[in-house]
Amino acid sequence: MEFLNFVVILVTAFLVLRKPHKERLAFGLLVFSVLLMVFLFSVATRTGLLPGVNY
Repeated sequence: MEFLNFVVILVTAFLVLRKPHKERLAFGLLVFSVLLMVFLFSVATRTGLLPGVNY
């Protein structure tokens, strides 16, 4: 899943640099990437034995 997130960020950067007229799509992909990161973080810390950030 993290690889998928990196690919989405790479596609977003490509769209912004090469096709600036598709900025709205790039922003949507960036929002999707942030939500995916939050989801993955919450899943990883919910099932952990230690508290979320205090490793």
